[in-house]
Amino acid sequence: MPVKFNQYWSVDFDKTKDYQKFIIRKFIPGMNKLGLHIVAGWTVLVGGSNDIFLEGISNDLDQLENALRDKQYRELIDDLQNYVRNYKTKVLVGTGKKDDYSKDVKANTVKFNQGWNIISKTKDQYEEYVIQTFYPCLEELGIQVASEWEVFIGEGPHILCEGRSQDIDTTTLISNLRSEKFQQAKHGLRQFIENYQSRIFILHIQKIIGYKSASYQMISF
Repeated sequence: MPVKFNQYWSVDFDKTKDYQKFIIRKFIPGMNKLGLHIVAGWTVLVGGSNDIFLEGISNDLDQLENALRDKQYRELIDDLQNYVRNYKTKVLVGTGKKDDYSKDVKANTVKFNQGWNIISKTKDQYEEYVIQTFYPCLEELGIQVASEWEVFIGEGPHILCEGRSQDIDTTTLISNLRSEKFQQAKHGLRQFIENYQSRIFILHIQKIIGYKSASYQMISF
């Protein structure tokens, strides 16, 4: 079962140029070699968070554990600390409720992530509501629900709903999230959850698929 490994940090802007070179030339190739496939990097546009997070995926927990025990991983993280602050990680596993996850991220993609904790006594009603009402509402508003994840290791809300939008711009996305339709759907969701959070991200690092190989480019901070 695929496992997501997210890494979060804020960039030391006095070292921006060196950071760019390190991430593209050494850090991402090193992570990929360890089996922690880097899907994309994101920078927060709306919401409180570390400035950057790097989205990675491994085949299963065993592969992830082996990578994190590897000496090369420790060396990469030690080198990363020269360019960033507030480094932290999260390990997430899919809940199975929604899984349209893809490693293919288009250049104009905007990510809308929502997090929450399920109120235990409402778990059955929660599952019915998100599947039949909340997630379909997001899709109608142009937000593809790529997956629902459970935080296996790391801080923050226990559940993460990963949304992606490719066909609408950021202004339209924010307008849709302010709409009565979304507000009503979110109000209904709050009957079953607590500690709701949401953030909007734009691409920081994009993976470019070539004819014979892939490369990465940094496109925003």
